[in-house]
Amino acid sequence: MKKKINIWAFICSIICIVLFFLVSLSGPIDYSILGTHPLNLVLYITLIIFFFGVLGFSGIEGWRGMARSVATIILTLGLSVFLTFVIFFGNLLR
Repeated sequence: MKKKINIWAFICSIICIVLFFLVSLSGPIDYSILGTHPLNLVLYITLIIFFFGVLGFSGIEGWRGMARSVATIILTLGLSVFLTFVIFFGNLLR
C-alpha cells in the first residue's frame, strides 16, 4: 500500500505541474463557477500531494522508490512555494 502511495504521489505531482501550466496559460475565465481562483485550487492540491509524498517515504524499497519520493517532494514543495509567491503578490496588485 505504501509503495502505491509513493507511485501515485509522483504521478499526481506531475499532474499538478500540468494543471499549473494549464491554469496560468489560459485566458480570462469566469471563476464564479469554482468559487475561488484556480491557482488557489492548484496550491491546495499540491499541498495535499506533498503530504502524500511524505507518506510515500515509508514505502521505499529501492533506489527507484527513493528517487520518486525525493522528486515528488522537490516538485511539490517547489511548486507550492512558487504558487504561494505568485498568489501573494498577485493579491497585492489587485
